Amino acid sequence: MSDLLSIGRSALLTSAYALDVVGSNVANADNPDYVRRVLNLADTTIHAGTNPIYNSSRGTGSVTSNGITRSSDQFLEAATRQTGANRVSAEVLVQWLNQGEIALTNNDADLGAQLTKLFGTAEELSAVPFEPALRNQFVGDIEATVDRFNQTALNLSSTVSLINGAASQETAELNTALNELAQINQKLLPAQIGSPQYAVLLDQRDAALTVITEKLDAQISFGTNGIADVSRNGTNLVAYNVASPVTFVAGAGASFDIEIGAVVQAAPSNGTLGGLQRAQSSLISLNNDLDTLAVQFATEINGWQANGWTDAGVAGAAIISHAGTAASLSTTGLSADSLALAAPAGAANGNILAFVNLRTATGTEQVYETIALGQAQNLLAARSESAASTAFDQATRQARDNVATVDLDREAADLIRLQQSYEAAARIVQVAKETMQTILGIF
Repeated sequence: MSDLLSIGRSALLTSAYALDVVGSNVANADNPDYVRRVLNLADTTIHAGTNPIYNSSRGTGSVTSNGITRSSDQFLEAATRQTGANRVSAEVLVQWLNQGEIALTNNDADLGAQLTKLFGTAEELSAVPFEPALRNQFVGDIEATVDRFNQTALNLSSTVSLINGAASQETAELNTALNELAQINQKLLPAQIGSPQYAVLLDQRDAALTVITEKLDAQISFGTNGIADVSRNGTNLVAYNVASPVTFVAGAGASFDIEIGAVVQAAPSNGTLGGLQRAQSSLISLNNDLDTLAVQFATEINGWQANGWTDAGVAGAAIISHAGTAASLSTTGLSADSLALAAPAGAANGNILAFVNLRTATGTEQVYETIALGQAQNLLAARSESAASTAFDQATRQARDNVATVDLDREAADLIRLQQSYEAAARIVQVAKETMQTILGIF
């Protein structure tokens, strides 16, 4: 009779525990960091020595719990971390290259359109070189072109600075995740495998690892009791309960660096920091191309001016000055009357007619078009990369979610099954009680 009560009691306790696990699954159905739990059940085997002369007897008792298991596949988790890092890297790259495109086009007031306008005014002026209004317009177009160079350089410089701010913030969040992982490792090591607390710690560990790998390309290794160590190119980021902070270092005229323990690391190649690094490198290169173009523009304009004569019959003075960058480009304040429109000892419009010769395949106007086309192609390639990595990540996550996420229909079926199991166990206890009362009633 006591065996019957023991069987019923253990079945009741195990069913109640299993119902708690299902309830936890249902309650966390919308929690992205939660992995579905399963209660492992096994029979209770009873050993008894009824007589020292004979062997021990063995029989099956009730049911017991062997702990909680998370419905997690380590290979799918690792694949999801990798595809997630690829996805966010490409998304960040597209985001900032798009900002670079906006900076280059200057909200549809781009440098290319202004250069075209300048050459158009020059053609008009070549027909009537003494027209004051056209002369003033020509000077105004040169000044407007210089302003476009200045504004575009400022836009690109601001975008590069914003990327530095974003990278600094990402680094701070990375360090927070590294510290959290170190604390989780310290709690994981003594935790009892199969306990609810152990499952919660594993969820927290995986969430921290996801944040880390989506920030920076790093290598992960697992040790005793599921603790996770993180390293990068042989340098420890997390070793058990010790985290090594990552330091952001803004570059002077170059893309940012990261340091671990005051040692400069290789440039990030993945995650948000990798995407930011790639975008910043591309925009710095774009800004350098703009600087080169600005110097070329100043050289062409000043060279053209020096080749002609002014109305006073002297060689033209420089119209543009610079210090080697687009941001430093400025006009000298030359008046319209000081334009060298005439050819030396020749026609009054001889030199302004030669202005159109600056429109060559290697001239400022065409070089700018090449720069703008290169930026557009980079952005298009980044968008294609982002679309491909997003599709791959979605497929990988779907495979992982089929294993790890909570399916409410499945949980509802389990609730019904476990409720019936609980009622059956309660009935066993009730039968044992009634039988015991009947036996006692005999006496």
